[in-house]
Amino acid sequence: MKAVLEINLNELNLNLLEMVRSMFDKNVTEIVLRPQVPILEEFDQSLSIDEIIGSFSKSGHNAEFIAEIKDGLENSSIYQKHES
Repeated sequence: MKAVLEINLNELNLNLLEMVRSMFDKNVTEIVLRPQVPILEEFDQSLSIDEIIGSFSKSGHNAEFIAEIKDGLENSSIYQKHES
């Protein structure tokens, strides 16, 4: 029997090792690990920066990454407030 696991970098831990060990105990003879491919979506300009940052927070991204995204959005041409 063959098992194919799609994982992200956050899942490379002891739990994965235990899962692989369990599969070998159940006569899985081949295990293929593939990186999980991120799903890209079109950027929605109608979302506020707070909504975007909240989404990243809920997804479990680390605070440093979120801070960099927020800084980038606040300085992007999409969210710049143009004064008349």
